[in-house]
Amino acid sequence: MKHCTKLLLFAVFYFGLGTVAQAQYMCPNGSYVSRGPCTLCPDGSYVGGGARCQMAPGGGYVPRQGNSSPQLAPNGNYIQGGRGMALCPDGSYVAGSRCVLTPSGGYIGR
Repeated sequence: MKHCTKLLLFAVFYFGLGTVAQAQYMCPNGSYVSRGPCTLCPDGSYVGGGARCQMAPGGGYVPRQGNSSPQLAPNGNYIQGGRGMALCPDGSYVAGSRCVLTPSGGYIGR
């Protein structure tokens, strides 16, 4: 347990994930987005920032970013296009330049 705690603290401080100023917005289903308002997609998921839902080739939804297409991450998941990509400590990928840890334990991109 002590090793896991030390590893988590290292990740929080090394990756800059512990800053309180990095607010997240919780959607009605309990998922988090980087900013509100949440938009409900046809599959019951939400995208943030008031963006429209864009269906990715994998069947999920990502926020629409101008004319850019969803981008395929190395782990096989699709993320929002046009924003770059960041690898998070848990092995997931997010759109943006950095990962932000949410209260639910997942990551969103900034």
